[in-house]
Amino acid sequence: MAARKRIGLSYTYNENWIGGTYYIENLISALNTLNDASKPHLLLIINRYSDYKAAKKNIHYPYLGFQPGTGEKNLLFLLINKVTNRLFKKKFFNQEIAGLDAVFPYYKSSAQSLAKNKIYWIADFQEHFAPEFFSNEAIEARKRNQEEIRSSSAYLVLSSANARSHFNLLYPEHLVKVRVLPFAVSHQPYKQLNIHSLLTKFDLPRRYFLCPNQFWKHKNQLTVLRAVNEIKNRTGMMVAFTGNTEDLRNPAYFLELQAYVREHGLDPHIKFLGFIDRNEQLQLMNKAVAIIQPSLFEGWSTVVEDAKSMNKYLIVSNIEVHQEQLVNSAALFFDASNARELAACLEKTLSEASRPPLYQDHDYPKRIEAFGRNFLKIVNGETI
Repeated sequence: MAARKRIGLSYTYNENWIGGTYYIENLISALNTLNDASKPHLLLIINRYSDYKAAKKNIHYPYLGFQPGTGEKNLLFLLINKVTNRLFKKKFFNQEIAGLDAVFPYYKSSAQSLAKNKIYWIADFQEHFAPEFFSNEAIEARKRNQEEIRSSSAYLVLSSANARSHFNLLYPEHLVKVRVLPFAVSHQPYKQLNIHSLLTKFDLPRRYFLCPNQFWKHKNQLTVLRAVNEIKNRTGMMVAFTGNTEDLRNPAYFLELQAYVREHGLDPHIKFLGFIDRNEQLQLMNKAVAIIQPSLFEGWSTVVEDAKSMNKYLIVSNIEVHQEQLVNSAALFFDASNARELAACLEKTLSEASRPPLYQDHDYPKRIEAFGRNFLKIVNGETI
């Protein structure tokens, strides 16, 4: 029997960029769908004890280890190792990065450079196309990182053909080997949650739209508010928003949204729920009239994948990557900057007696399995 592959995964639980956390969790879930012989041993490279606690709660995988990315400088990690060594003659945090077949996403460091295969990941190239959402320092830092990746002989994973076209445009003479790997999402059980209890908890009516996104300016919640303002007298008009309300790049953004709601009398039609439990969010999405994804820029949208996994009606901005994600779907597209167009989509959806599924022929588990299988192909240096 062939030796089990050993792969390091950089993992952090970060509510300010929860999409990055979900990405790694979804990858692990995808690998867990493979037959047992194909499942690699995974070493989660973490920097904080809170990352370890989150992983133990959220990740269920049979071959899993942990290693502090900064060595064992963290006193808490040192204490845990001291206790486990005394009780079991074994250090808990003592996995060897040197023997890893691959590390992903690769962040240049003396420890991670010991892995045989380095696989970079870039979520998107938003700073090149929408620099107004970034500080000059953030833009320069991203570009320096991309220059390093461009000249590397390693692999670069991108989530969409759209992102690959951006990379080829920006770095036409790159040396790095680019692979497009669309991700798929996996959900822990959530449908058992009582929707009536959730509606009471969050003070929501029976019929509502849900817009589940971080409150970053490029996520474009303001266009949703403007659309609601166009049809606020329409019976049943309620949009609930979930997500962390902090935008570190634009700290005043959420305050602007709240001010717009007050100034236009939208309080009866808008609910800001904040960052809520993931399973509660999923059940609210599942029971909504429709999910709204208004983003101006994405690398590959987790919200869209959530909707696809549920086969749930979706109202989505018509940016290229959303169209790539939703080929042959029944999604309603609108111009991301056109509030009236979105308002018409909302009205149409409210008027329909029933809403079609996103796909008539739906087999999302195949997408999850393909995510895991194709990732292993990249680890093995194969073409996908």
